[in-house]
Amino acid sequence: MDSNRWVWRLLLSFSELKTLTKLAFLTALIITVLFLISSYFLAMFLGPTLFFFTPEGLNSSMLYVRGLPIWLFTIVGFGVPFWLNVGMAFLFIWGVFAICFVAAWQFRENLQEVIGKSFSRPMKKLFDNCLFALPVIASMMLVAVITIESFQKAGGIPTGEAPLPENPFHAFLEVSWKALFEEVGFRVIPIGAFMIIYLFWVSGGNVATLSWGQRLKLLLTTPVFPERAKKMIGVKTVSDFGVRGGISLGEWAMIFFTSIIFGLAHYLGGGWDFGKITLAFVVALTMGLTYLLYGIQAPILLHWFFNYHYYAYYLASELYTPMLIAFVLIYSVIINLGRIGWLAVIILGFYKIFRVVAKRIIRAIAKEVKSQTTTLPQAS
Repeated sequence: MDSNRWVWRLLLSFSELKTLTKLAFLTALIITVLFLISSYFLAMFLGPTLFFFTPEGLNSSMLYVRGLPIWLFTIVGFGVPFWLNVGMAFLFIWGVFAICFVAAWQFRENLQEVIGKSFSRPMKKLFDNCLFALPVIASMMLVAVITIESFQKAGGIPTGEAPLPENPFHAFLEVSWKALFEEVGFRVIPIGAFMIIYLFWVSGGNVATLSWGQRLKLLLTTPVFPERAKKMIGVKTVSDFGVRGGISLGEWAMIFFTSIIFGLAHYLGGGWDFGKITLAFVVALTMGLTYLLYGIQAPILLHWFFNYHYYAYYLASELYTPMLIAFVLIYSVIINLGRIGWLAVIILGFYKIFRVVAKRIIRAIAKEVKSQTTTLPQAS
Protein backbone atom coordinates (compact mmCIF):
# COMPACT_ATOMS: atom_id res chain seq x y z
CA MET A 1 0.00 0.00 0.00
CA ASP A 2 2.78 2.45 0.93
CA SER A 3 4.58 1.77 -2.34
CA ASN A 4 1.39 2.41 -4.31
CA ARG A 5 0.83 5.70 -2.51
CA TRP A 6 4.42 6.72 -3.23
CA VAL A 7 3.95 5.97 -6.94
CA TRP A 8 0.71 7.95 -7.11
CA ARG A 9 2.30 10.90 -5.31
CA LEU A 10 5.23 10.78 -7.70
CA LEU A 11 2.90 10.75 -10.73
CA LEU A 12 0.85 13.59 -9.24
CA SER A 13 3.96 15.64 -8.57
CA PHE A 14 5.17 15.05 -12.13
CA SER A 15 1.78 16.11 -13.49
CA GLU A 16 1.80 19.26 -11.35
CA LEU A 17 5.36 20.06 -12.43
CA LYS A 18 4.38 19.61 -16.08
CA THR A 19 1.39 21.92 -15.62
CA LEU A 20 3.44 24.58 -13.82
CA THR A 21 6.18 24.41 -16.48
CA LYS A 22 3.64 24.80 -19.26
CA LEU A 23 2.00 27.68 -17.41
CA ALA A 24 5.33 29.46 -16.89
CA PHE A 25 6.38 28.95 -20.51
CA LEU A 26 3.00 30.17 -21.80
CA THR A 27 3.12 33.26 -19.59
CA ALA A 28 6.68 34.07 -20.68
CA LEU A 29 5.73 33.57 -24.34
CA ILE A 30 2.72 35.89 -24.12
CA ILE A 31 4.72 38.60 -22.32
CA THR A 32 7.56 38.38 -24.87
CA VAL A 33 5.22 38.47 -27.85
CA LEU A 34 3.28 41.44 -26.45
CA PHE A 35 6.57 43.25 -25.83
CA LEU A 36 7.60 42.74 -29.46
CA ILE A 37 4.16 43.73 -30.75
CA SER A 38 4.58 46.93 -28.73
CA SER A 39 7.92 47.45 -30.49
CA TYR A 40 6.07 47.09 -33.81
CA PHE A 41 3.65 49.84 -32.91
CA LEU A 42 6.51 52.01 -31.67
CA ALA A 43 8.28 51.45 -35.00
CA MET A 44 5.10 52.52 -36.81
CA PHE A 45 5.06 55.68 -34.70
CA LEU A 46 8.77 56.29 -35.34
CA GLY A 47 8.41 56.31 -39.13
CA PRO A 48 6.26 59.45 -39.57
CA THR A 49 7.99 61.08 -36.59
CA LEU A 50 11.41 60.72 -38.20
CA PHE A 51 10.12 61.88 -41.58
CA PHE A 52 8.05 64.90 -40.57
CA PHE A 53 9.30 65.99 -37.12
CA THR A 54 13.05 66.06 -37.66
CA PRO A 55 14.86 68.68 -39.76
CA GLU A 56 16.63 66.04 -41.85
CA GLY A 57 13.45 64.05 -42.44
CA LEU A 58 11.31 67.11 -43.25
CA ASN A 59 13.82 68.32 -45.84
CA SER A 60 13.99 64.85 -47.42
CA SER A 61 10.20 64.47 -47.45
CA MET A 62 9.88 67.53 -49.70
CA LEU A 63 12.07 66.02 -52.41
CA TYR A 64 10.92 63.90 -55.35
CA VAL A 65 12.05 60.49 -56.59
CA ARG A 66 11.23 58.36 -59.61
CA GLY A 67 11.97 54.82 -60.71
CA LEU A 68 10.77 53.08 -57.54
CA PRO A 69 10.38 49.43 -58.60
CA ILE A 70 7.13 47.54 -59.17
CA TRP A 71 6.92 43.82 -59.95
CA LEU A 72 4.18 41.82 -61.67
CA PHE A 73 4.05 38.01 -61.81
CA THR A 74 7.59 37.70 -60.36
CA ILE A 75 9.46 38.18 -63.66
CA VAL A 76 7.98 41.45 -64.94
CA GLY A 77 9.39 44.55 -63.30
CA PHE A 78 9.58 48.25 -64.08
CA GLY A 79 10.24 51.55 -62.37
CA VAL A 80 7.52 54.10 -61.64
CA PRO A 81 7.82 56.40 -64.69
CA PHE A 82 6.83 59.64 -62.95
CA TRP A 83 8.14 61.68 -60.03
CA LEU A 84 6.79 60.92 -56.56
CA ASN A 85 6.93 63.16 -53.52
CA VAL A 86 9.01 61.32 -50.92
CA GLY A 87 6.79 62.28 -47.97
CA MET A 88 3.51 61.42 -49.70
CA ALA A 89 4.88 58.12 -51.01
CA PHE A 90 6.02 57.19 -47.51
CA LEU A 91 2.64 58.08 -45.99
CA PHE A 92 0.87 55.95 -48.61
CA ILE A 93 3.01 52.90 -47.82
CA TRP A 94 2.71 53.57 -44.08
CA GLY A 95 -1.09 53.61 -44.44
CA VAL A 96 -1.05 50.22 -46.16
CA PHE A 97 1.09 48.81 -43.34
CA ALA A 98 -1.37 50.22 -40.79
CA ILE A 99 -4.27 48.46 -42.57
CA CYS A 100 -2.26 45.22 -42.56
CA PHE A 101 -1.76 45.52 -38.79
CA VAL A 102 -5.51 45.95 -38.27
CA ALA A 103 -6.17 42.87 -40.41
CA ALA A 104 -3.52 40.88 -38.54
CA TRP A 105 -5.08 41.87 -35.20
CA GLN A 106 -8.55 40.71 -36.30
CA PHE A 107 -7.85 37.63 -38.46
CA ARG A 108 -9.70 34.41 -37.43
CA GLU A 109 -9.81 35.34 -33.73
CA ASN A 110 -8.67 38.77 -32.65
CA LEU A 111 -5.57 39.17 -30.52
CA GLN A 112 -7.24 39.79 -27.18
CA GLU A 113 -9.49 36.74 -27.59
CA VAL A 114 -6.69 34.26 -28.29
CA ILE A 115 -4.71 35.62 -25.34
CA GLY A 116 -7.76 35.61 -23.06
CA LYS A 117 -8.49 31.96 -23.87
CA SER A 118 -4.84 30.85 -23.94
CA PHE A 119 -4.82 29.24 -20.48
CA SER A 120 -7.88 27.09 -21.16
CA ARG A 121 -6.97 25.87 -24.67
CA PRO A 122 -4.00 24.18 -26.38
CA MET A 123 -1.04 26.52 -26.84
CA LYS A 124 -1.15 26.16 -30.63
CA LYS A 125 -4.46 28.04 -30.68
CA LEU A 126 -2.52 31.22 -29.91
CA PHE A 127 -1.20 31.08 -33.45
CA ASP A 128 -4.69 31.35 -34.90
CA ASN A 129 -4.07 35.08 -34.66
CA CYS A 130 -1.70 36.43 -37.29
CA LEU A 131 -0.33 39.26 -35.15
CA PHE A 132 0.55 36.90 -32.30
CA ALA A 133 2.30 34.51 -34.68
CA LEU A 134 4.24 37.28 -36.44
CA PRO A 135 6.90 37.97 -33.75
CA VAL A 136 7.62 34.25 -33.33
CA ILE A 137 7.89 33.58 -37.07
CA ALA A 138 9.91 36.74 -37.72
CA SER A 139 12.32 36.03 -34.86
CA MET A 140 12.90 32.46 -36.02
CA MET A 141 13.45 33.62 -39.59
CA LEU A 142 15.97 36.25 -38.50
CA VAL A 143 17.94 33.63 -36.54
CA ALA A 144 17.79 31.29 -39.54
CA VAL A 145 19.06 34.05 -41.86
CA ILE A 146 21.92 34.95 -39.50
CA THR A 147 22.89 31.29 -39.13
CA ILE A 148 22.81 30.54 -42.86
CA GLU A 149 24.74 33.72 -43.64
CA SER A 150 27.40 32.77 -41.07
CA PHE A 151 27.87 29.34 -42.63
CA GLN A 152 28.04 30.86 -46.11
CA LYS A 153 30.65 33.41 -45.05
CA ALA A 154 32.71 30.64 -43.43
CA GLY A 155 32.56 28.84 -46.79
CA GLY A 156 33.62 31.93 -48.72
CA ILE A 157 30.16 32.69 -50.17
CA PRO A 158 29.50 36.45 -49.85
CA THR A 159 26.05 37.93 -49.33
CA GLY A 160 26.79 41.55 -50.03
CA GLU A 161 24.77 44.57 -48.91
CA ALA A 162 21.63 46.22 -50.15
CA PRO A 163 22.39 49.00 -52.68
CA LEU A 164 20.52 51.86 -51.01
CA PRO A 165 20.48 55.62 -51.67
CA GLU A 166 22.96 57.75 -49.70
CA ASN A 167 20.15 59.82 -48.22
CA PRO A 168 18.99 57.68 -45.23
CA PHE A 169 15.39 58.87 -45.55
CA HIS A 170 15.28 57.97 -49.22
CA ALA A 171 16.74 54.60 -48.20
CA PHE A 172 13.98 54.28 -45.58
CA LEU A 173 11.38 54.97 -48.26
CA GLU A 174 12.95 52.43 -50.63
CA VAL A 175 13.11 49.54 -48.13
CA SER A 176 9.52 50.30 -47.06
CA TRP A 177 8.41 50.44 -50.70
CA LYS A 178 10.04 47.08 -51.42
CA ALA A 179 8.41 45.48 -48.37
CA LEU A 180 5.02 46.20 -49.94
CA PHE A 181 5.53 45.90 -53.68
CA GLU A 182 7.85 42.87 -53.64
CA GLU A 183 5.17 40.95 -51.75
CA VAL A 184 2.50 42.06 -54.19
CA GLY A 185 4.63 41.10 -57.20
CA PHE A 186 6.33 37.96 -55.94
CA ARG A 187 3.62 36.48 -53.71
CA VAL A 188 0.14 37.95 -53.96
CA ILE A 189 -0.21 38.27 -57.74
CA PRO A 190 1.31 34.93 -58.88
CA ILE A 191 0.12 32.76 -55.98
CA GLY A 192 -3.21 34.59 -55.79
CA ALA A 193 -3.82 34.09 -59.53
CA PHE A 194 -2.96 30.40 -59.18
CA MET A 195 -5.34 30.07 -56.22
CA ILE A 196 -8.21 31.59 -58.20
CA ILE A 197 -7.71 29.12 -61.07
CA TYR A 198 -7.13 26.22 -58.68
CA LEU A 199 -10.20 26.82 -56.50
CA PHE A 200 -12.56 27.35 -59.45
CA TRP A 201 -11.19 24.19 -61.10
CA VAL A 202 -10.89 21.83 -58.12
CA SER A 203 -14.40 22.54 -56.84
CA GLY A 204 -16.25 23.11 -60.07
CA GLY A 205 -19.41 21.45 -58.75
CA ASN A 206 -19.52 23.63 -55.63
CA VAL A 207 -18.82 26.82 -57.56
CA ALA A 208 -21.63 25.99 -60.01
CA THR A 209 -24.13 26.13 -57.14
CA LEU A 210 -23.05 29.65 -56.15
CA SER A 211 -24.83 32.77 -57.32
CA TRP A 212 -22.99 35.33 -59.43
CA GLY A 213 -22.62 37.51 -56.35
CA GLN A 214 -21.11 34.65 -54.37
CA ARG A 215 -18.73 33.85 -57.25
CA LEU A 216 -17.61 37.47 -57.34
CA LYS A 217 -17.06 37.37 -53.58
CA LEU A 218 -15.00 34.19 -53.97
CA LEU A 219 -12.98 35.79 -56.77
CA LEU A 220 -12.19 38.85 -54.65
CA THR A 221 -11.58 36.91 -51.43
CA THR A 222 -9.15 34.34 -52.86
CA PRO A 223 -6.07 36.57 -53.40
CA VAL A 224 -6.69 38.42 -50.12
CA PHE A 225 -7.53 35.53 -47.78
CA PRO A 226 -6.86 32.18 -49.54
CA GLU A 227 -7.73 30.18 -46.41
CA ARG A 228 -11.12 31.86 -46.10
CA ALA A 229 -11.82 31.30 -49.81
CA LYS A 230 -11.13 27.58 -49.37
CA LYS A 231 -13.69 27.39 -46.58
CA MET A 232 -16.28 29.12 -48.73
CA ILE A 233 -16.33 26.19 -51.19
CA GLY A 234 -15.44 23.30 -48.87
CA VAL A 235 -11.78 22.80 -49.89
CA LYS A 236 -9.42 21.45 -47.21
CA THR A 237 -7.91 24.19 -45.07
CA VAL A 238 -4.87 24.38 -42.82
CA SER A 239 -7.00 25.30 -39.80
CA ASP A 240 -8.94 22.03 -40.17
CA PHE A 241 -6.37 19.62 -41.65
CA GLY A 242 -3.00 21.10 -40.72
CA VAL A 243 -0.21 22.20 -43.05
CA ARG A 244 0.26 18.70 -44.48
CA GLY A 245 -3.40 18.16 -45.35
CA GLY A 246 -4.50 21.75 -45.93
CA ILE A 247 -1.98 22.77 -48.59
CA SER A 248 -2.13 21.03 -51.94
CA LEU A 249 0.81 19.94 -54.09
CA GLY A 250 0.07 22.74 -56.55
CA GLU A 251 0.18 25.35 -53.78
CA TRP A 252 3.53 24.01 -52.57
CA ALA A 253 4.84 24.13 -56.14
CA MET A 254 3.85 27.81 -56.44
CA ILE A 255 5.48 28.65 -53.11
CA PHE A 256 8.75 27.02 -54.18
CA PHE A 257 8.63 28.53 -57.67
CA THR A 258 8.07 32.09 -56.45
CA SER A 259 10.71 31.62 -53.74
CA ILE A 260 13.32 30.51 -56.27
CA ILE A 261 12.54 33.49 -58.52
CA PHE A 262 12.64 35.79 -55.48
CA GLY A 263 16.12 34.54 -54.55
CA LEU A 264 17.44 34.83 -58.10
CA ALA A 265 15.96 38.32 -58.52
CA HIS A 266 17.98 39.63 -55.58
CA TYR A 267 21.20 38.36 -57.15
CA LEU A 268 20.56 39.00 -60.84
CA GLY A 269 18.85 42.36 -60.57
CA GLY A 270 18.98 43.44 -56.95
CA GLY A 271 22.68 44.21 -56.56
CA TRP A 272 23.38 41.48 -53.98
CA ASP A 273 26.08 38.80 -54.09
CA PHE A 274 25.50 35.10 -54.73
CA GLY A 275 24.87 34.21 -51.08
CA LYS A 276 21.70 36.30 -51.05
CA ILE A 277 19.94 33.70 -53.22
CA THR A 278 19.77 31.21 -50.35
CA LEU A 279 18.74 33.77 -47.75
CA ALA A 280 16.01 35.29 -49.92
CA PHE A 281 14.77 31.82 -50.89
CA VAL A 282 14.40 30.69 -47.25
CA VAL A 283 12.61 33.87 -46.21
CA ALA A 284 10.38 33.73 -49.30
CA LEU A 285 9.30 30.18 -48.44
CA THR A 286 8.09 31.45 -45.07
CA MET A 287 6.38 34.45 -46.61
CA GLY A 288 4.58 32.28 -49.16
CA LEU A 289 3.44 29.87 -46.47
CA THR A 290 2.18 32.66 -44.18
CA TYR A 291 0.28 34.12 -47.13
CA LEU A 292 -1.68 30.87 -47.53
CA LEU A 293 -2.14 30.52 -43.76
CA TYR A 294 -3.16 34.03 -42.76
CA GLY A 295 -3.77 36.12 -45.85
CA ILE A 296 -2.23 39.03 -47.70
CA GLN A 297 -1.27 40.98 -44.58
CA ALA A 298 1.03 38.25 -43.24
CA PRO A 299 3.84 38.27 -45.86
CA ILE A 300 3.67 42.07 -46.12
CA LEU A 301 4.16 42.43 -42.36
CA LEU A 302 6.88 39.78 -42.30
CA HIS A 303 8.73 41.72 -45.01
CA TRP A 304 7.93 44.92 -43.08
CA PHE A 305 9.76 43.43 -40.10
CA PHE A 306 12.95 42.79 -42.08
CA ASN A 307 12.85 46.18 -43.84
CA TYR A 308 10.82 48.89 -42.10
CA HIS A 309 11.07 47.72 -38.47
CA TYR A 310 14.85 47.34 -38.55
CA TYR A 311 15.51 50.54 -40.48
CA ALA A 312 13.19 52.65 -38.29
CA TYR A 313 15.12 51.70 -35.13
CA TYR A 314 18.46 51.95 -36.90
CA LEU A 315 17.72 55.45 -38.20
CA ALA A 316 16.28 56.58 -34.85
CA SER A 317 19.40 55.33 -33.03
CA GLU A 318 21.59 57.22 -35.52
CA LEU A 319 19.73 60.48 -34.87
CA TYR A 320 19.08 60.03 -31.15
CA THR A 321 21.67 58.12 -29.12
CA PRO A 322 19.25 57.03 -26.33
CA MET A 323 17.26 55.09 -28.95
CA LEU A 324 20.30 52.84 -29.36
CA ILE A 325 19.41 51.24 -26.01
CA ALA A 326 15.89 50.41 -27.24
CA PHE A 327 17.34 49.13 -30.53
CA VAL A 328 19.75 46.75 -28.78
CA LEU A 329 17.14 45.60 -26.23
CA ILE A 330 14.46 44.86 -28.81
CA TYR A 331 16.75 42.94 -31.12
CA SER A 332 18.29 40.96 -28.27
CA VAL A 333 14.76 39.85 -27.32
CA ILE A 334 14.04 39.00 -30.96
CA ILE A 335 17.21 36.90 -31.29
CA ASN A 336 16.55 35.03 -28.03
CA LEU A 337 12.93 34.35 -28.96
CA GLY A 338 14.11 33.01 -32.32
CA ARG A 339 16.62 30.70 -30.65
CA ILE A 340 14.02 29.41 -28.20
CA GLY A 341 11.60 28.88 -31.08
CA TRP A 342 14.07 26.73 -33.01
CA LEU A 343 14.98 24.85 -29.82
CA ALA A 344 11.29 24.13 -29.27
CA VAL A 345 10.98 22.89 -32.86
CA ILE A 346 13.96 20.56 -32.38
CA ILE A 347 12.64 19.22 -29.06
CA LEU A 348 9.19 18.70 -30.53
CA GLY A 349 10.71 16.91 -33.51
CA PHE A 350 12.68 14.53 -31.30
CA TYR A 351 9.60 13.98 -29.14
CA LYS A 352 7.52 12.99 -32.17
CA ILE A 353 10.27 10.66 -33.38
CA PHE A 354 10.45 9.11 -29.91
CA ARG A 355 6.68 8.56 -29.85
CA VAL A 356 6.74 6.89 -33.27
CA VAL A 357 9.64 4.62 -32.30
CA ALA A 358 8.07 3.81 -28.91
CA LYS A 359 4.76 2.88 -30.54
CA ARG A 360 6.51 0.59 -32.99
CA ILE A 361 8.46 -1.11 -30.20
CA ILE A 362 5.30 -1.58 -28.12
CA ARG A 363 3.46 -3.03 -31.12
CA ALA A 364 6.35 -5.38 -31.84
CA ILE A 365 6.46 -6.56 -28.21
CA ALA A 366 2.68 -7.00 -28.12
CA LYS A 367 2.80 -8.98 -31.36
CA GLU A 368 5.60 -11.19 -30.02
CA VAL A 369 3.76 -11.81 -26.74
CA LYS A 370 0.59 -12.64 -28.63
CA SER A 371 2.39 -15.09 -30.91
CA GLN A 372 4.04 -16.81 -27.95
CA THR A 373 0.71 -17.03 -26.12
CA THR A 374 -0.99 -18.73 -29.08
CA THR A 375 1.80 -21.31 -29.36
CA LEU A 376 1.70 -22.38 -25.70
CA PRO A 377 0.36 -25.95 -25.18
CA GLN A 378 -3.15 -26.07 -23.86
CA ALA A 379 -3.72 -27.72 -20.46
CA SER A 380 -5.63 -31.01 -20.59
